[in-house]
Amino acid sequence: GTGCLVKAVETAAQREAFIVGKPNRYMFDCVASEFDIDPARTIMVGDRLDTDILMGNSCGLTTLLTLTGVTTLDEVKSHQESDCPARQSLVPDYYVDSIADLLPALGD
Repeated sequence: GTGCLVKAVETAAQREAFIVGKPNRYMFDCVASEFDIDPARTIMVGDRLDTDILMGNSCGLTTLLTLTGVTTLDEVKSHQESDCPARQSLVPDYYVDSIADLLPALGD
């Protein structure tokens, strides 16, 4: 998303940026320490493999991909069938077509 802007600021500042947003686990670690979050009972929901799902997987969370963003199911299957560990880290535990598909489960 913002990689080009970050690179421009790094070049102007002549310093390397420390990224705290997704997929870096820094943001999760801060929230988890503040609110005593148990990763085993936490799910990361997102619509991008390279940010949301990667962060969830790297933090030991269950991951749920919504297919309402840029990611397609064919892309997920391609990563799943790969022998590359980096690509495997982009595979979600679950997926739904839309976040609205979760509404019936929330009523229970």
